[in-house]
Amino acid sequence: MGSGYSTGMDLTVLLNKIDRYLRIQKTTDNALSKKAGSQDAIRNLRRYASGEIKGMWTLDTLEAVARAMGTSSWELLRPPGAIPEDESLREYIDAAIDEKLARGNLPQRKRKNR
Repeated sequence: MGSGYSTGMDLTVLLNKIDRYLRIQKTTDNALSKKAGSQDAIRNLRRYASGEIKGMWTLDTLEAVARAMGTSSWELLRPPGAIPEDESLREYIDAAIDEKLARGNLPQRKRKNR
């Protein structure tokens, strides 16, 4: 199922990550866009960021570019300092749950008065 809704994404974070990927992979905006199935995806993102055109990428475009880069949309949009989406996220969640279990701080069901 596709989404035509704007993502409200941080363009600076997104473009920095895309530019880093392009440098590491020694590829171009056009090549990445074509791999994502949208010939002008990166060019249009740069145009949105500069104010040259109005609008924003859709979630579908974001997901397609992320797949073409071999990553997730969360990793493209993840702000600096946020927990990465990988095993470290699962480990972080598991550790938080284990800590609550050890302290007995989990919410308890209310018992019905009989």
